[in-house]
Amino acid sequence: MEVIEEHHVLIANHEIVLHPCEQAVVNADREKIGNVICNFLSNAAKYSPLYSKIEVICYTEGEVATIKVTDQGSGISEEDTKRLFERFYRAENTKHIAGFGIGLYLSAEIVERHQGEIGVKSEIGKGSQFWFTLPIHDASE
Repeated sequence: MEVIEEHHVLIANHEIVLHPCEQAVVNADREKIGNVICNFLSNAAKYSPLYSKIEVICYTEGEVATIKVTDQGSGISEEDTKRLFERFYRAENTKHIAGFGIGLYLSAEIVERHQGEIGVKSEIGKGSQFWFTLPIHDASE
């Protein structure tokens, strides 16, 4: 994906594994959706050990395309995952890492304005998986 190549400097100290999906047409602002993916990637790199693997997975199912970014970081508590997409919220175990707590909030706003969904699955000590969906546009319309 272009976003990975464009932001390689930010994530150069990690192994990025891309699992591309079949081609699908989505009606979306390319730059804004790129910002969401970049936010997921930069967070994965920021909160994961150096040289660890970050996977970018894309797949289609029914009428949606899904993008997932999985890291091998320290994970996020269930209590924190419930609030991660709120403006200025920062998980308790991340206070020592620079940031304003607005990236995931903005990502959620972008995805929701594209009629998609956004979420996270995480377990302490086992990493995190951030994902979002976008509706697939029927190319025949």
